[in-house]
Amino acid sequence: MPLLHLPTITSEKSLNRRAEMRRDAAFIDAAFNASGSRVLFLANLRVPIHPTLDRVPPALRWLSVPEAQALAAPLDYAFLGEDETGAAVFACNVPPYHRDFARVEDALSPLVDLRSLAVQGVSHETDLLIAAEARALLGWHAHNRCCPRCGGPLRLIEGGWCRTCAGCGQSTWPRTDPAVIMLITRGDRALLGHELRFPDKFYSTLAGYIEPGDDIEHAVRREVKEETDVDVGAVRYVASQPWPFPHLLMIGCWGEALTEAITVDRTELSDARWFDRAELATMLAFAHPEGLFVPPRISMAHMLIRAFVDGALPRA
Repeated sequence: MPLLHLPTITSEKSLNRRAEMRRDAAFIDAAFNASGSRVLFLANLRVPIHPTLDRVPPALRWLSVPEAQALAAPLDYAFLGEDETGAAVFACNVPPYHRDFARVEDALSPLVDLRSLAVQGVSHETDLLIAAEARALLGWHAHNRCCPRCGGPLRLIEGGWCRTCAGCGQSTWPRTDPAVIMLITRGDRALLGHELRFPDKFYSTLAGYIEPGDDIEHAVRREVKEETDVDVGAVRYVASQPWPFPHLLMIGCWGEALTEAITVDRTELSDARWFDRAELATMLAFAHPEGLFVPPRISMAHMLIRAFVDGALPRA
């Protein structure tokens, strides 16, 4: 049971994935050839959008199946599901080494990476969810072209949700890596860090991968201890969020700090500090006197910080 409900981007408004039909080749073929089917055509995993005026949220650019087939030599198409009208939705990606890549890139311009699209927002939340599903699935395909057992080529089956080796019979499926993202609090203050890769003045909640043998609570305590030397006691699950960069499930947590002194792991962070609720409120509003700011609304980190500022998380 979640500690509270947060309005994060979830899969509830996405497609009906029709997972039970993925092994039905006749169903997939019929869906692909149906007149109303549409394709999200990625180029080097970047998403095509319709150009818009300044400050107008972009919209995804869709192709019909015949338009997609005419754009590039035969590609693998992944079945994402059916939209609210029952029309089939597919996705494909042309890699940069493909012979038609330059032509596709030119024809689909402008192309944006999914992270930028998420930050900017799109006209419909469902479109963002579809783009996230496509990016995660096609990213897995791009990095799993050879059999992990024998090195032979893998072919696509089950509507793009499995790859199998004709040589040894090994099958592989898309992976999702669990990661913890946690707001650690002590009284009316919360712990945020500035990672080495972050832009200047940008602070966020701590996060890290769940390692083999970890449970969620241990992963939270371990990561916080490793990065800041802060000891954490109680840990509670808050909410989760798919995060296809490239294939993460962010498990949002709240944790109670038992100590305050910070020793920063300089291989991970350039800074970590405690912020009180009032200061966090200015960072959320982009009104901090030093220009400090936090992640955008689309992210789990923003939701956790907002919940703390609004009093929806416990006061440790």
